[in-house]
Amino acid sequence: MGEKWEEMSLLRRILVVILAVMIVGFGAATLIAGGQKGIEYRDTLLRLTQEGEVRRYAGRLDWKRTEFTVCPGRTVEYRWGDEAYGPYQIVEDPAAAPEYYMTGLEIYQDGKQVFRGGYKPSGSWLVLYSEDGEPFGMVDFTVSAGGKTYDSNGKELTARDLHAPDLSTVARLAMDEPELTHRGHFGLYLLVTLLAAFNIFQICYPELMFRWSIMWHVQDPYAAEPSDWYILMERIEWVVLTGVVAVLYWAALTVID
Repeated sequence: MGEKWEEMSLLRRILVVILAVMIVGFGAATLIAGGQKGIEYRDTLLRLTQEGEVRRYAGRLDWKRTEFTVCPGRTVEYRWGDEAYGPYQIVEDPAAAPEYYMTGLEIYQDGKQVFRGGYKPSGSWLVLYSEDGEPFGMVDFTVSAGGKTYDSNGKELTARDLHAPDLSTVARLAMDEPELTHRGHFGLYLLVTLLAAFNIFQICYPELMFRWSIMWHVQDPYAAEPSDWYILMERIEWVVLTGVVAVLYWAALTVID
């Protein structure tokens, strides 16, 4: 049934080693990633660091360093690469709230008012409403044509315009400390490990897997021999499953949980 390590073909030994390394390596990486807390922003993770009363959320967005800096007094600054935005100043004003259950606030950028209305937390999100009660910034959209991007009014947008921070994110960071998340889903890692373990088993015990696969179809499965076609497809399955395991492990590591 089973073979000694030295008797296994080179392909089988290589695949077993790759799978074992992935189980250990991705397991350690997933645990490490789970300990690095931050916030999700535009499908990326900005990790939290704190220096006294100053909170920083930093990461990479579109290949450039991205950072929110939250200072005392509800002041927020944002950087994307060499582009700087703000500072934004958030001021509570109950009279600005369009509904009684909302928190009224004003947002100023470089001393200029850019928003007045209220906000209502919605799970991990914060939705802004203008003074007239309409959702703020929810209907904005962009159109790309000829390699250029335009807003809903037909104005051409630069890279700086496209990466300006969402005011809802600015308000959320200033008004409270948002719920933290992290990369890496350990439950998904365990499920992928079951698949990896199955692949290791069938690579190490191909004869046993062959007997099990035909035992309900022939009278004496131990007298049968696999065909060359079966052996070829078996090896292809080992390689394909190893690739699938690698992709799923990467997904388990990089997903924001």
